[in-house]
Amino acid sequence: MTLRWVIVGIWAALLTTRIIVVGAAPDADLSWYGIVEFGAIAVGITVIVVAVFRAAAVRRRHADEALALAIRRIDPTVWLVPAAPTTELRDAIAEVRPEVTLGARVTWAFGATEASLWELDDRKATRLLVIRWSRVVHVGIEDVDGDGDRADARRACAVAIHYVRPDDTPAVATFFVRTAPGSRRLLGRGPRLDRLVADLARERIVA
Repeated sequence: MTLRWVIVGIWAALLTTRIIVVGAAPDADLSWYGIVEFGAIAVGITVIVVAVFRAAAVRRRHADEALALAIRRIDPTVWLVPAAPTTELRDAIAEVRPEVTLGARVTWAFGATEASLWELDDRKATRLLVIRWSRVVHVGIEDVDGDGDRADARRACAVAIHYVRPDDTPAVATFFVRTAPGSRRLLGRGPRLDRLVADLARERIVA
């Protein structure tokens, strides 16, 4: 906010200077001054746009950090993974929680025998889904449909957890992985996603 007011102050100073110069010397050549003004406006607009996007990213990161803190207060042993929903995950939520409209950013909390899906809803941590398993059979990477209007979702690959429920019925849960808390960018195939899948498999699969 301070930076924005500084930029507005510079613009006001340039405009005031132009008015004074034109009033004192109407025939003065101000073409060079126009270039300076144009440059100042262009730089100012660029800085303001960058600041707006940066502020939005900071707000998203703080929301994710607040959600992580709330989850840790409930269970400090869980392993948190910033995620985004796949179509399959949205369908699962719609089946068990039809009143919920799932956002683009969620967080998985993985425990020893279950995983829970969380979202921050108006400063309140909301647990949307719980999956419980007697064992995890396989953790892998799958190409699944994402949000059609997002290019990164179309390029991203989802983590798929194949598990056996306590009642011995098989099930699968898929989700995209965000690059970091607060980010909306999704991980595609590469070493980071491979490492996450390997860690999940090593920690969760019970023979």
